[in-house]
Amino acid sequence: MARKEKNFKDIPCIKKFLALYSSKNSRTAYIFALKNFFKILNIDPEEYFKQKRDYEEDIRKFFAEIKNRPPKTIRLMLSAVRTFLSENDIELPEKFWRSIRRKIKGRRALTIDEIPSNEQLRRIISHMDVKGKAFFLTLASSGMRIGEALKIKLDDIDLDRKYEINGETITVPTITIRGEYTKTGSPRKAFISKEAKEAIEEWLKIRERYIKTASAKSHRYSKSIDDDRVFPFENNTAYVMWGNALKKAGFDKKDKTTNVTTMHIHVLRKFFRTRMGAVIPVDITEALMGHEGYLTEAYRKYSDSDLAKFYLKGEHSVMIFNEAAEIAKLREEVEQRNKQLQEVVNGVVSENLALKKELQELKKRVKELEDLAHEAHEIMDKAGLIKMGEEMVEGLAKKYQK
Repeated sequence: MARKEKNFKDIPCIKKFLALYSSKNSRTAYIFALKNFFKILNIDPEEYFKQKRDYEEDIRKFFAEIKNRPPKTIRLMLSAVRTFLSENDIELPEKFWRSIRRKIKGRRALTIDEIPSNEQLRRIISHMDVKGKAFFLTLASSGMRIGEALKIKLDDIDLDRKYEINGETITVPTITIRGEYTKTGSPRKAFISKEAKEAIEEWLKIRERYIKTASAKSHRYSKSIDDDRVFPFENNTAYVMWGNALKKAGFDKKDKTTNVTTMHIHVLRKFFRTRMGAVIPVDITEALMGHEGYLTEAYRKYSDSDLAKFYLKGEHSVMIFNEAAEIAKLREEVEQRNKQLQEVVNGVVSENLALKKELQELKKRVKELEDLAHEAHEIMDKAGLIKMGEEMVEGLAKKYQK
């Protein structure tokens, strides 16, 4: 019989396996997969390798029970079990694993996501306390991953960071995301909106009190009062905050196929991607989100100041509460109109210059013709042709008068 779930990670063979991985997210994923594996087989992990088993049949049974889960989840669970078996010297043929993978239907997540509008996010976040507002405004306005945001420390934030661009000074709240925080291992700079900055400032006023209170209440898990993270709580706290606010705002609709909330917490990165990507270049948006391929290229082409200026241009698109969002939007529209007007003016100026050049050419040609006419007149005068012509005209006039 499988053991109680609360003791699962302390089972010797499981504990030994988990010790191989330093990433908390990896350990959590492996625990999830292995719990399900042994629960489906209805066997104690410590007894599993002591029995003579048909491991391929165990995997088939496991797959049959999880085959209706999202494709990504199935692959993760199979990979975890395969790794666990391998670490215990059980190697199944690659041909077998390939045959299992071929049975997975689809490659994309089954849940149809719903990206919230700025107004919907405002309604959701309005139901949160100070720490929730600070945390989720930071996520929505930066494109950070949840795991990254939960690792940033007080020394990583500079809410009044100034950048110099062509003699102009701009202020953009900046967060340094260290390599050890990221999924790819690459460090980067992230920017947050003015309203996220204001929310963080309010949160920092009560953060220490929150830690002391949470530490006093924590019985099951020890919580250090010396936690130097900006947001000193774990994934599950963030999920609970989001879920409660989503329900209160009336946006907790679930996908009929997967029973997963369509406006789940991870759509905040998609919110950032769609909003910011509509205003500034897509490659810059992807780099700000920490996507590896774009990140390397962006840092090769642009300085931190350049990226900060791009962010400032698109900031209004990820604003949720602040009236500055509308002001910034109007400012952008005015700048766009000014740009269009300048293009028209430049066109008129260019046309004017062309006309002036044509006029100067005409004047030059007229002058040349005048000079030529004057020269011809002098030649004719010297040759007596003009006087002869005048006499002929005078004779004709007298003839017709008679």
